This record gives sequence, C-alpha cells and structure tokens, in this order.
Amino acid sequence: MKQSWRFIFLLIISLTFSSFVDKPVQDPYFVKMKGFKVLAFNTQRIELFSTAVFYNTYKYKAKLVDIDIDVFLENKLLGKVVNQENISIPKLSAFDIPLLLKLEPPGPAITNSFWQSAKLISGKKVKIRYVGFIKLKVIGFIPIKVPIEDEILYSLY
Repeated sequence: MKQSWRFIFLLIISLTFSSFVDKPVQDPYFVKMKGFKVLAFNTQRIELFSTAVFYNTYKYKAKLVDIDIDVFLENKLLGKVVNQENISIPKLSAFDIPLLLKLEPPGPAITNSFWQSAKLISGKKVKIRYVGFIKLKVIGFIPIKVPIEDEILYSLY
C-alpha cells in the first residue's frame, strides 16, 4: 500500500515540475497565398504580384533576409520572385510578404514565357505553383529557413 502512495506522490510531483519546462517552439510556417494579380502583360514585360502569408511562432521579432521562390505556370518554370523591400516581422503573429515576379529578358525567353502566360488573360484557369523558401533572422543573427510550396488555380474572369 505504501508503494502505491509513493508512486502516486512521485507522479504528481513530476507532472507538476514538467509543466514548468518550456515547450519546444515550432518554426515559423507558411499559411497561404492571397491577392494574385497580373500587373503587366505584354511582349516586353510580364509582372505578376501576390502576397504570401506566414506565421511567426517565436517570442522575438525577426527580419526578412532573402526570398528564393520559383514560380511555375502549368508546371513550366516562369521565373523567380524578386524581393521588393526589407520587412520587419512582428513576434507571435501572422505577417504578409509581397511577392513580385518580373520577367524582362530580351529575345526568345520572353516570347516563350509570353505564350505560356497567354492563358492568364484568355480567361482559362491556369495552375500557378510557388516553390522555395524565405530566410529570416531572429534576434539579429539566428538564420531560419521557412519553406513554401503552394499551388493556386487562377482565372482572370
């Protein structure tokens, strides 16, 4: 009988102390894409804009360091996202990162992209895929990679 009481007492004590231990924090994560727009579409230039929503799970502010995201249109690489600005990320909250894809190469590369992208303005639904990551710095020096992989169906009309 004494053994069972000792066991219950030790169990209660260990559960009490374990509640004071910090839980491991999940890394920031990608939530969704929103606000996809075609800003410019002609034979010299194609510009696509969207916003990626992430959530910062840390108790500290962070800063966006780098964006490395490829954009695919119907499973063909359309281009890379261009980082527009430095973004300060608040602690324990969702944050938006504007993503701008600019295609301005001369010659056949823009022509191929133009014909692939022509579906965007034709009214048909097209599959746009974002694959890559963003890099954050937490507390000024701790680098964190946040992966992103999302696919949207887009129709202009």
